[in-house]
Amino acid sequence: MSTLRAISLWEETLMTGYSVQELKEIAARHRKKLLDITFHTGGAYLAQALSGIDMMTALWYRYVRNRAVDPLWDGRDRFLLSPGHYALPLYVILADQGYFSEELLYTFKENGSPLELASHRGTVPGVEVTGGSLAQVLSVGVGMALHGRLRGKGHRIFVFMSDGEQDEGSIWEAAASAAHFSLSNLVAVIDKNGFQVDGPTREVMNMEPLQDKYRAFGWEVSEVDGNSMDEVVEALDGAVSAACEMPRLVIGNTVRGKGITFMENNPAFHYARLDEKELRAAGEELRGEWDAV
Repeated sequence: MSTLRAISLWEETLMTGYSVQELKEIAARHRKKLLDITFHTGGAYLAQALSGIDMMTALWYRYVRNRAVDPLWDGRDRFLLSPGHYALPLYVILADQGYFSEELLYTFKENGSPLELASHRGTVPGVEVTGGSLAQVLSVGVGMALHGRLRGKGHRIFVFMSDGEQDEGSIWEAAASAAHFSLSNLVAVIDKNGFQVDGPTREVMNMEPLQDKYRAFGWEVSEVDGNSMDEVVEALDGAVSAACEMPRLVIGNTVRGKGITFMENNPAFHYARLDEKELRAAGEELRGEWDAV
């Protein structure tokens, strides 16, 4: 049964409902679901899913105004997933919120399944944008935010990005445009786990200090532990409620493979295929995480 307690409500500046403790419990449950689906479907970008699930959970259960019963409701906030290979955690959240049956999760990336390895608009309700080509979606978010403001809409645009795509020029064209047009209805989040397909981000293309770069472009920026729900919620509360005329960014420093020791920051698990021994070891660790919350 879905954990969505009611159709989401948006107050003047901040969602209400799920507490930090409840968000921790939801994220812990989602971690186990991600592990289970990865094993039973033969593989997934699990390490990235585990690094980003805390921030994605916080966004969907506390801030993104939505109606699963009416996915195209005009007043909804738009959640745009830039790294399309983070699709699995998005699917898990959408199923949990009632956008489609949870049984469909176990068809992930099968021939004919709408749950593709990289998220694509038009496959299942709740997927707002095609995100397979990295560094493109912030530009889409800028366009949506400008459109919403010009037409007097009250919704927000949330863009979820990875740190690896920050070394592409289109990101910075979009960042400059967002600040130029004072798009205060745009909130971006970066899952900064320190890795991309070719290795550590600092070695492939060092974009640090990332926080200072966005600030120089005119954004309001905060940087937190992206696997600490307390810090994530505090930062996002500020991002959606601050009296500021500029776009906002939360950078979450995360651990790729968070919660599974043999996977944490291990380059061998850019794409994870787990055998039964690894499944048991990972499951024992995640059960311990569940018991701790």
